[in-house]
Amino acid sequence: MTIRALAQGDPQRIGRYRILGVLGSGGMGRVLLGVGPDGRLVAVKQVHAHLLGEREYRARFRREVTASTRVSGAFTAPVIDFDVDTSAPWLASVFVIGVPLDKIVTEYGPLPPMAVRMLAAGLASALQAIHRAGLIHRDLKPANVLLAADGPRVIDFGIAQAAENQGLTEAGSVLGSPAYMSPEQALAEPLTPASDVFALGSLLVMAATGASPFVAASMAYTLFNIAHVEPDLGGVPPELRDLVGPCLRKDPATRPTPTQILDHLGQPPEHGRIWPEPVHAEIDRVGAELAMLASDPNATVVLSGGRRGAFTRKPTEFAIPQGVPRGRGTRTVLIMVAVLIALATTVGAAWMRWSDGGDTPQATLTGFTLAQMREVDTCAWLSKALGSTIPAGLDPDWPTTVSDWTLTTSETWGCTVTAPGIRSMLDIAPGDFLVGFGLTANAVSGQTILGSESDGYCGRAVKPAGAQVPWGISVEIHIGEKCALPEYVITRLMSVAEPPRRADADRSLATVDPCTLVDHSTLTSLIGAIPEPPKEVSAHSCVWEGADQVTVKLEQIKASVLEDPMVDLGDGKQLIAPKSTVDAICTRDYPFREVGTQREQVEIKVHGGNDNAAHCSAAESIARMVIEKLPK
Repeated sequence: MTIRALAQGDPQRIGRYRILGVLGSGGMGRVLLGVGPDGRLVAVKQVHAHLLGEREYRARFRREVTASTRVSGAFTAPVIDFDVDTSAPWLASVFVIGVPLDKIVTEYGPLPPMAVRMLAAGLASALQAIHRAGLIHRDLKPANVLLAADGPRVIDFGIAQAAENQGLTEAGSVLGSPAYMSPEQALAEPLTPASDVFALGSLLVMAATGASPFVAASMAYTLFNIAHVEPDLGGVPPELRDLVGPCLRKDPATRPTPTQILDHLGQPPEHGRIWPEPVHAEIDRVGAELAMLASDPNATVVLSGGRRGAFTRKPTEFAIPQGVPRGRGTRTVLIMVAVLIALATTVGAAWMRWSDGGDTPQATLTGFTLAQMREVDTCAWLSKALGSTIPAGLDPDWPTTVSDWTLTTSETWGCTVTAPGIRSMLDIAPGDFLVGFGLTANAVSGQTILGSESDGYCGRAVKPAGAQVPWGISVEIHIGEKCALPEYVITRLMSVAEPPRRADADRSLATVDPCTLVDHSTLTSLIGAIPEPPKEVSAHSCVWEGADQVTVKLEQIKASVLEDPMVDLGDGKQLIAPKSTVDAICTRDYPFREVGTQREQVEIKVHGGNDNAAHCSAAESIARMVIEKLPK
């Protein structure tokens, strides 16, 4: 896929998400790349503005949102947020770093049989989740399947419908991609989940041979072949014919279910990397190219991805590893996103504390730890770093006298800076999850300064020295695109040898490691299998993802009168129970303590299939576990 720069008039933010670029566009809408407040990359889908006056398009988008939020599975890209009632409706789903199957087959040829079997297992699992939610995808095709380093992902529920409600399609109309339709779809007949299984069979033939088994010179002939002609499987490897043949039966009642397909495939053999070496080489090549070109602010890059390339960093560049070919021709880069995601690693429980009283040497700032970043008083650190004034000319809008600035502790214990009479705002965030930052030509304390820029925004960040972690300290300016000020601020912060520690560090949620609050075995017993390492780690949030997704986030918000319902846990403990806007998501908040006008709280969010009661029950059980581990 290609990320294009935002054009004049494009939104800089949609909902809670800062927009980085344009991923693609179709007849109904377009998809934008965004980043959330927790650093997570998202794909934000919007309906074209000129269609919003048409009732059917808005209704169809609402159906897509409803369908997408009902699906949860390891091989789909779940929706995490949406707003269908705004003047410009949108939905945000997890951004999958992957290469479309059609692109892989076109550029590198058919997949070998073992890779096709792995593809079939992942897609059958995805269809299980889709059908379990009572939906039919209706557009399963190679372009809607992404090959990520850890398996395939099914995307785009734009024409998915509830299995029990087939009356939304106009009589005689045909929706879907012709070469991958089922016979009943080609004939505009009522559909069942078996229609997706037929599409899966066609897709697997394409993956194994390079072409759909029914494609012809025209759409009419293609649809005729699907409805009336038996497929020629002569080009399919013999060991795959028992897999794809039953999927392509004309009678839907005789096709296997996704569960039966998984039973047929059995346990996968021991294997290393899932896809052929050229596919992983393409992922490495793109990752290395992104890293090398990320300092070019005028660009767009083709993203694949998911697996980390073995590149070596110098102060101002990344070197492409031996054996990884360079890109063809000149490409321009908008922003580096894949590399930072690919570098994400679990930060272990042995993080060094600010001072543990033992013989462990104190870390320097270029080797700072998450524990240090949690305990720092960010606004006091900023004041100490800047002194009384900043150089004139950094940003003509900002006063050079620091005492004219207003410093406020943010929701995640960073520091938000404003000044009278200006619209700009500075955000300083220690332990931030860094996504969307590329290399700059400048360095501080031997560390390259990372940068991210767009209209009305500039960010600068530094990561710990020698650590392959996805977090660091960031300084961002909003409603102001001059980068001199954030770069000066982060340089001054790095010059402070001993950042001030929070006065209430021993009592505050700010210093708690959220990843240690959840016991993995208990979590697995509540919501099913979840990988041992968290998916995302930052100073104040931790995300686990498996069949369902669990987020534990620590924050401080303005203390206000509680209007949401409360859940009594006993022993005088209560949870805030915000009303769920979709069945797929349930949130429970535990108010830990009030400090002046602020309230520190733990947010537990469970996101999965269409069973809100089960998610809320799991969130409440997790809350009980979390509360026992909080400071007393």
